[in-house]
Amino acid sequence: MDTRDGARADWDDIKTFVAAAQAGSFGAAARRLRTTQPTVTRRIDDLETRLGTRLFDRGLRGVTLTRAGEQVYDRALTMQRASVEIERLALDGERPEAGEVTIAAPEGIGGFVVGPEIAEFMKENPGIRLGIDCGFYPENPVDAHVDLSIQLTDASSAPEMAATPLATLHYALFASQDYLDTYGAPTRLEAAAGHRFVYHSAQVRERGDWGAKTSAFIELAGPALILNSSTAMLHAIQRGAGIGAIPTAISSLEPDLVMLDIPPLASATLWLCHHREAMKSARVARVAEWLVSIFDARERPWFRPEFVHPSEFAGWSWPAATAGVRR
Repeated sequence: MDTRDGARADWDDIKTFVAAAQAGSFGAAARRLRTTQPTVTRRIDDLETRLGTRLFDRGLRGVTLTRAGEQVYDRALTMQRASVEIERLALDGERPEAGEVTIAAPEGIGGFVVGPEIAEFMKENPGIRLGIDCGFYPENPVDAHVDLSIQLTDASSAPEMAATPLATLHYALFASQDYLDTYGAPTRLEAAAGHRFVYHSAQVRERGDWGAKTSAFIELAGPALILNSSTAMLHAIQRGAGIGAIPTAISSLEPDLVMLDIPPLASATLWLCHHREAMKSARVARVAEWLVSIFDARERPWFRPEFVHPSEFAGWSWPAATAGVRR
């Protein structure tokens, strides 16, 4: 990548550029790279100077790639993936079942599903170091630094990608018993529109995925509270902030939540995505096998394609250590 004065772009600057393009802001890129925002800004400025072109349009809400930036990004991403693959091959040659594996997952999945299982996995696989990235970047679901991505979009349309369906999430309306005792429990979707609603920001932004009737309901039932954290959303609903649409799987962990007597609003497939070359690594394949076991719908009915009411969850256990064991 030659520049006007014959200097070459620094590889660290290119990695910083890729992180900023994927994260959408210099601040988010800095957190991801474990550095400071001024360092990211300086590296981007240096790269733009060397290349003699502006790569980003800066705005109050973050950065977007210019036309030149998009062209550079495609090539920089290829370089980064090649670098990661070289490192992976070198490590696999020395210790095929040891080393780091990075998983990207939505914050709720990472915290409530994957997190509780990690200790058991580490006991059984002491040579594998796990990295869990719950930043979830839907525009760039499988970054070069990510080995495995748990996400709500099928990435297999790209020829270099593979995707395996992990589970089905059924989104239904839940509230605390205190809220329902105070404000009543609607039994029809239309009747629920007058209540206080708690939304995840993705539900507001991507309402088109929820079907015509549900999208119309979301439009009618204006949010009283919008959060971008599944954990914060759950705690708010548990403490009576309002009614919210959350996956029925949460009932297996939080049985005190009450599902309204209204059919689920939507279902969504959860995918395990990765670069096809990633499975050549023994440790990545081992982690993928473990993740698939966590979402085993035979043992955890809340992940089945067909809807199973939370009232039928009693007697099924969640943790991996007791998977398949009836209480």
